[in-house]
Amino acid sequence: MDIKVALVGNPNTGKSTLFNRLTGLNQKIGNFPGITVDKKTGFTKLTGDKDAEIIDLPGTYSLYPKSSDESIVFQVLADKNNNSHPDVIVLIADASNLKRNMLLYSQVADLGIPMILALNMIDLSTKQGIEIDLDKLAQKLGVQVVSISARNNIGIDKLKQAIANTNKIATQFQDVDVNFLAPEAINAIKSKLNSDNDYYALQVLHQHEYLTFLPKKSRKKLKK
Repeated sequence: MDIKVALVGNPNTGKSTLFNRLTGLNQKIGNFPGITVDKKTGFTKLTGDKDAEIIDLPGTYSLYPKSSDESIVFQVLADKNNNSHPDVIVLIADASNLKRNMLLYSQVADLGIPMILALNMIDLSTKQGIEIDLDKLAQKLGVQVVSISARNNIGIDKLKQAIANTNKIATQFQDVDVNFLAPEAINAIKSKLNSDNDYYALQVLHQHEYLTFLPKKSRKKLKK
């Protein structure tokens, strides 16, 4: 498989509709290891000869987990050793209520994974008189921005092209400088997790009790 793509978004943004649109009948449902949350994966043909594996992650409002669903999203995105860790994230946002979706966007961006912002339900937002300057937004965020309507099959080919071109597009992602907050603790966690991401280590420090991918012994040690 050429590229692994994770679909991320708030609930009710049309993420699962987009997943079905991209993968059609070429999908399967299982479970994430050690938990009963559905793991939906599928495959799609991108432009040219590239293929992509699509992972539909559970809907979440934040990467600060308060449920098993939200914990799974953080685990997959933050842990490079996770089997579902993506090469590219497609963050689906409701084009008619973009501001509400930007908290999740900012948290995901902090992880430093190449990302595309897909503004879904663009046909509805247009009917509501909402105008979004895609080029200006893309320039401001430093990512590709694509307008789509998953339900009506609008912009799907452009999204596939954006995914295929991700490695060719320069992004402004940089790891957040959080090491100054607790450098010794953060460096210790990075060593335990075999990670070089300060932000990931900081979140593990804050959220370890919710992160089911951490062994129980590790979670107990982190509580001390």
